[in-house]
Amino acid sequence: MPKKRKQDERKKIFEKVGLAFRNPVRVEIIKELYESPQRPIDLSKKIGVPKQQINYHLQSLKKGGIIQIHREILPEETPKPEDLPDMRGVRVNGVDEGGEIQVSYGVELTINGKKIANNFVKQLYLSEEEEPSTKKKGEKK
Repeated sequence: MPKKRKQDERKKIFEKVGLAFRNPVRVEIIKELYESPQRPIDLSKKIGVPKQQINYHLQSLKKGGIIQIHREILPEETPKPEDLPDMRGVRVNGVDEGGEIQVSYGVELTINGKKIANNFVKQLYLSEEEEPSTKKKGEKK
């Protein structure tokens, strides 16, 4: 791979990392989404900020390619809309040829978002017990 192309790819990655770390709320959002997809209202409650503020940060993260809408396919044994997950904000996208219901709700991390979470965000939240020790054998704490 040519040197210029490699530098361009690194630049894109660092722009996304910069976008994620521009605000501590975004870092908290990424941390929460690392575990599982969530709805904005749930993120708002967990992080303790107003829903409007969460939506603002979600839009920025979405534009940056760090998060996306969570899509799910329900099995055939869920034939009626009444049997859909009882969650406000669930959107039925249709039924595919196999009879499976396609729904979307909440947000999840993209592949780039997961890389950022793994390489940067998780490191911020390591407890002291989990941090690798720099002490040599036989050395006291």
